[in-house]
Amino acid sequence: MRNVLKKLSPFIAPYKSKIIFAVFIGVVGSCVNLFVPDAIKNISNVIQDGIKGNIDLTLVKRYGIVALIAVVVVLVCNVLSGRLMAKYGRSVGRDLRNAINNKINHITIAKMDSLSPGELIARSVSDVSAVESIIARVLCAIIVNLVMIIGSVVMMFKMSVSLSLCVIVSVLLGSFISTVITKKTTPIMKAQRTEMAFMNAQIDESLNGHMLIKAFNAEEDVKKAFNDNNERIRKDSKKAQFLSSVMTPMMSLTNNISYAVVVIFGAYLSLHGNSDITIGVIIAFVMYSRMFAAPVSTLAGTIPQIMLTSVSADRIVDLLDMPENEDVGTKTVDNLKGRVVFDNVRFGYSENKEIIHGFSATIEPGMKVAIVGPTGAGKSTIINLLMRFYEINSGSISIDGVDIKDMKREELHRILGMVLQETWVFTGTITENLIYSTQGVTKEQLKQVILDCGLQYLISTLPDGMDTVLNGDSISAGQKQLVTIGRVMLKNPDILILDEATSSVDTRTEKLIQDAIDKLASDKTSFVIAHRLSTIKNADLIFFLKDGDIVECGKHEELLERGGAYAELYNSQFSKK
Repeated sequence: MRNVLKKLSPFIAPYKSKIIFAVFIGVVGSCVNLFVPDAIKNISNVIQDGIKGNIDLTLVKRYGIVALIAVVVVLVCNVLSGRLMAKYGRSVGRDLRNAINNKINHITIAKMDSLSPGELIARSVSDVSAVESIIARVLCAIIVNLVMIIGSVVMMFKMSVSLSLCVIVSVLLGSFISTVITKKTTPIMKAQRTEMAFMNAQIDESLNGHMLIKAFNAEEDVKKAFNDNNERIRKDSKKAQFLSSVMTPMMSLTNNISYAVVVIFGAYLSLHGNSDITIGVIIAFVMYSRMFAAPVSTLAGTIPQIMLTSVSADRIVDLLDMPENEDVGTKTVDNLKGRVVFDNVRFGYSENKEIIHGFSATIEPGMKVAIVGPTGAGKSTIINLLMRFYEINSGSISIDGVDIKDMKREELHRILGMVLQETWVFTGTITENLIYSTQGVTKEQLKQVILDCGLQYLISTLPDGMDTVLNGDSISAGQKQLVTIGRVMLKNPDILILDEATSSVDTRTEKLIQDAIDKLASDKTSFVIAHRLSTIKNADLIFFLKDGDIVECGKHEELLERGGAYAELYNSQFSKK
């Protein structure tokens, strides 16, 4: 438990004093609870002494009131402590989820590429829930149960050392058995948690690739992979549940043996002249032995949960310790003109494989630059480096003479506007998707953008118009692309980047969008990645990339006249049969 608290101390620290107060209330309840058996003992002794004469009912009443008050105080303390710990556990869980979400937003894309969505979901939901549960239910219980164990031992030794030793030996025997079982259970639970994370990833992939699975008749392969993983989880669960189910009966058996020992050995001592062992003492001893045995059983039962939560804490801390995008720049670009310079840029997604080899280019303000080439040439990579999604290995990229490394990403992304090839819309209205994070948008600006990017027909077909909530596949891929283009147009960035922006739309819509983009980019530096070479004929400069190098550079007509790689690619698209 100390290991869990140490790893998550930054999140528990804000609630430390409140948690201590809640634990203190629970401890008070435990201490008061220790007086109940003593009061019952006194009542029993008074009745025993008065059997042959008159029973002192006043004394019985007095001890009864003490017992009743103690029981009520214990109830109030337990309820209050439990509610407070649940509240603080939820607060820690909320803070953890916020931290994980913030981390995901700042983690390097290179690291993000190595993580599956299912793995991230498991850490954000399942692992956080495990931590939340152990703080809400187990943390206070550990301390309260330890107090109960120590207190009950002290009270038992005050009444009889020999009976106390009998109880302790029998309970510790059961605890030893539970410890052995726990050691066998923990690695199985760790394996089960890993398999569950893998299953989350499988489900996520199956949902996202549902149409692809159908198209290739891969249902049986996907089903088999899922069933195999599900079977491994079942086997691990079976082993863990079997071992866990053995623990409780074993503890109950040893506890019951201790109760029997107390009664039999206590009766033996009483019958053989030990006047200190009365009926009241035996009754109190049985109650104290329960107070001693029950917390031991509870603590033994929490060990697997604590170990499993320790694994969850490890996974959460590993995620929170992942490298973030460095963002120490302070420079800004005032009166931006849009001059972009790539100076001997080298980059590779892995250390052993460089894919951009000394890329150098100067783009003057207001130029429309097209980047073309075969698949895998490095076109999108150049744009990703400009956006600082990845850090270059060497060289530099500057905007108006300011190295983008010296700028905050927030400032850089304020300057740049990008339409990705992959469309992305979130669950929300069309208006919310268009505005997104752009501030100060007027209704007139919104209407103009809807007209410019051809969204008016889509909106007219939706049941609630602009207030229609988009989710899942409620609109086509091409319509989603229209929304993403409208989003960038509404942002009105200083430098425009289009990565296959019209790949998902039909020819008629493409012409409409192209006119809108030309209008938007008329006085801006813009970068266009396109496979449809017809869309970049009017580019001021065309780079033809191959294997991370610029093999040709020039205007459309110039490159056609040269009859090189660009002309060959262009003619392959428009050749007549």
